[in-house]
Amino acid sequence: MDKTDIYRTTAYEEKTWSEPWVTEAELRNALQKENRPLIKELGRTPLPSEYGDLTYLVFGDYTTGKDHDVIIFGKFDGKNLTGYDNPLLRIHSSCRSSELFHASNCECREELDLAMKTMSKEGKGIIIYLNQEGVGNGISAKIATYKNSFEWHGDKVVLRMDPKTKKPTNVYEGYIALGYKPENRDFTIAGEILKAVGVKQVRLMTNNPKKITGLKAQGINVEAVSIKIPPTNEIMREHLNAKKEKLGHNI
Repeated sequence: MDKTDIYRTTAYEEKTWSEPWVTEAELRNALQKENRPLIKELGRTPLPSEYGDLTYLVFGDYTTGKDHDVIIFGKFDGKNLTGYDNPLLRIHSSCRSSELFHASNCECREELDLAMKTMSKEGKGIIIYLNQEGVGNGISAKIATYKNSFEWHGDKVVLRMDPKTKKPTNVYEGYIALGYKPENRDFTIAGEILKAVGVKQVRLMTNNPKKITGLKAQGINVEAVSIKIPPTNEIMREHLNAKKEKLGHNI
């Protein structure tokens, strides 16, 4: 395949469903090798919200063909954010099950809401909402993993128990069992977006060490701000413990 045209082809359509990270890495490497941009701003608009008045931007991602949302608290008209020295930043990966349908097995919706409320109080902040379902493995992998992690017990959904260990199966072990990585995200695009809006130093709201190292690799100065979300049920408690034990999250 001609690498100069790789980002315009649909030859990897199947991989974008079953192995999205393969296509992403290939495209990113090809584009970077040829000094081509990884992102393109597709549009921006003022946006009123219950958290305050925002600037809403959308960036196209040449490495995936997807788009990512960026929310900036306050007015942003140009290339650089005035008065935005060391703003709060939340890099948030999409989690439709939690954010749209209020699934209670993870804390994604609560983390996003906390970030929005905190930034609203400060009067400034940035949300980079990345289209990265299933920790970068894709929505089909996420659903397959959930199927192996949960089961019906009567009319109630409970954690599926591993028949060998007699312990609950967490989603990260589930990804590994299906041949996926327990953490398959890359945060290069987040760094590129920050550069595009003229931000070089941030207070990153995260418990994920990979987000910190990912931004630093892009030349962004990062101060980590831990997020504290208490579990609302036993399934979420197990999920948070798995993040700490399997991925090294600061929980």
